Amino acid sequence: MVSLKLIRRVGALALILPMGDHLIAPVLTILLASGLMWSVFGPGAVAAVFFFVVLGIYQLIWIGWLLKSNRALLLALGVPGNLVSIIIYFVSLSGVTIFGVPPQNGGAFALLIKSLEAIYIIACFYVMKANRS
Repeated sequence: MVSLKLIRRVGALALILPMGDHLIAPVLTILLASGLMWSVFGPGAVAAVFFFVVLGIYQLIWIGWLLKSNRALLLALGVPGNLVSIIIYFVSLSGVTIFGVPPQNGGAFALLIKSLEAIYIIACFYVMKANRS
């Protein structure tokens, strides 16, 4: 049997790369290469940076909750934000701009990020289920 502590750690570790991609990358890019941000996101650059920074902070908070909390409500609150991130990505693949996220082309790194977010969601459900038992 897999320990609950291991599941919590795997879920938290899975969210570190997406959090870094959503929080650190846009902040560094806007500070060090704002022209690149404008060329990638166009007029929606400010909205996109705001969206990604908020998402990154959200993910950082829920890494801590997954590692420390046994409260199912707090763990359950971590799931929707990551689900929304995954949904927005796949909607943006269809050519729609949503929350400042321009249409995406897809790619291996983006799919890795979304897969890691899915692992986090699965870990949260496992921990919530184990806490109910």
